[in-house]
Amino acid sequence: MVLISFNESERIGECLRCVAWADEIIVVDSESTDDTRAIAAKYTPLVHNIPWAGFGPQKNTAIDLATSDWILSIDCDEYVSSQLADEIASVIKMTDCHGFMIPFRNRFLGRSMRFGEWSGERKLRLFRRGHGRFTDVSLHERLEVDGKVSRLRGWIVHDTCPTSSHLRQKQMHYAGIGAQAAIDRGKRITLWGAAARAGWAFARSYLLKGGVLDGRTGWSLAWVLGQSTWIKYRWVAAGSVPQAYRPRSGVD
Repeated sequence: MVLISFNESERIGECLRCVAWADEIIVVDSESTDDTRAIAAKYTPLVHNIPWAGFGPQKNTAIDLATSDWILSIDCDEYVSSQLADEIASVIKMTDCHGFMIPFRNRFLGRSMRFGEWSGERKLRLFRRGHGRFTDVSLHERLEVDGKVSRLRGWIVHDTCPTSSHLRQKQMHYAGIGAQAAIDRGKRITLWGAAARAGWAFARSYLLKGGVLDGRTGWSLAWVLGQSTWIKYRWVAAGSVPQAYRPRSGVD
């Protein structure tokens, strides 16, 4: 199992407890200033302090440090269910596959999302060592596996944004990363264009994806997605990201 971290003292303990069954646990921390590494060390001796190089490169560094035949890559706000743990232990003994898609059960502000933008997600997270690498991008890196890929039934709980304060922090952090990347690519957009993209982000989540069926929580998520899109493209339209929200070392 491999994991990257930065200032995750509040969540990394529970995350690692859920994978205590793994043959090895590799933690690549990007110079946390809290107790993240000390907490991780309670679960594994394989804790590495490595300066931040970007999401994809950081996760690939963790992969390079792994020695087990199979690798499960998760984040600090993701918790492996006991059902998935049992399924992994069984399937890797007899499969000819090189990777597996895993269902995600997303939580938003403490509530499970049954519909909307975050429902029905499956992510490629389990793979044979030597057959998988992450893309080298500033945000939303993707695991690519060379070989046959199948699906598992057991799930990972993704408890993103458990509180309003964490939501705001994450929203601004990702908006800054996305806006700076767009600016660096020479992206141009007007404020009207930014507003249109924000409206589409809201409508897609709340109406097209069925977020309305999640009630108030579905509305809240759609609103946040629209607001985040507006913030990102407003900064792109301005041609700069405020200093406080420019990409910096560490992960969320």
